[in-house]
Amino acid sequence: GVIPREEKQWWTPCVRFNPSLFKPVGMLVFIAMILVVSEFVPLLLEMVTSMLGTFWIFLFPLALLYIPIVGGFDRDGCIYPFRDVLKRAPEVHRLLDDIGRLDELLSLLAYAEGLKHPSTLPVLKTAKHHAIELEGVRNPILAPENADYVGNDIDLANCRLTLITGPNSGGKTAFCKTLAQTQLLAQTGAFVVAEKAAMTVADRIFHQAPEISQLADGEGRFGTELRRTKAIFMASSAKSLVIMDELSEGTTHEEKIEISMNILDGFAKKGSSTLLITHNHALVDQYAGRSEALTRQVEFAGGKPTFRLVSGISRVSHADKVAARIGFTKADIDRHLEEEKKPSKPRKPRATKSPT
Repeated sequence: GVIPREEKQWWTPCVRFNPSLFKPVGMLVFIAMILVVSEFVPLLLEMVTSMLGTFWIFLFPLALLYIPIVGGFDRDGCIYPFRDVLKRAPEVHRLLDDIGRLDELLSLLAYAEGLKHPSTLPVLKTAKHHAIELEGVRNPILAPENADYVGNDIDLANCRLTLITGPNSGGKTAFCKTLAQTQLLAQTGAFVVAEKAAMTVADRIFHQAPEISQLADGEGRFGTELRRTKAIFMASSAKSLVIMDELSEGTTHEEKIEISMNILDGFAKKGSSTLLITHNHALVDQYAGRSEALTRQVEFAGGKPTFRLVSGISRVSHADKVAARIGFTKADIDRHLEEEKKPSKPRKPRATKSPT
């Protein structure tokens, strides 16, 4: 086996590991063996003396033989056994864990120093329910690559429900993802991309995004989404952060409002911080003026989104602008139908050479 020098007793026979090709002890033993043998075989010393002049000829072949022998001895006699000892040593495991933690902390610091926007270490508070207060918060993934990324303010300390409305491509979903990612970064001890940040620790973070139902689900879109919402509701608590992108899709307008209100009221009674992204302004109207609800809409200026959230309820979706950008407006559809009615031009027959 392998033992350190401090544990070796003076009477314990051993071979000291020397990580080099030059092995003094081994060479001395080899020379001593030649001298001892020469005492019993007199001609051996004369043979060795006569070979010294041509010894350099055999130096390279001997080196090819010597190096693998010495390397194999070091590898099998010390390096591999010592490696196995280190694998089992608890001190080495603790050292590797500490190095990993240190590398993690340094990477978080390097991330903050490389940002083009203000960053801060969030203040973690204690409360009976989840709360988060942010000023100038930006997405931690998108903001580093965009110096013009717009920051937003949000205060969910006293509001249990936040309903966000606004046109398509206005930044609603990006903001909610920013909120969840900022909460995660704060709970890992990292800097967050914000001017000010204070929050409680969330015991769970949920983000429900629209998902296409599968045949194996045994439900349509409405049933599939409702099943997922139920799972989130059952697992959440007053200290949870819940984000839902649309709610109760796939049913009639009247049923959608009724079921959505039942769900939102349930989350409000639980006390979790619940955010809902929706285009259903009629649903949001039901919560306007309620103390536990906060209504926010995406700001538009000059027909373009500013990517800021402001107080209010949006009643437009700008779906026509999205359709125009994609090229699928009524005019595009009519143009395609007209082109289909036009007779296609007959193809000219390909000229072929007649056989001679």
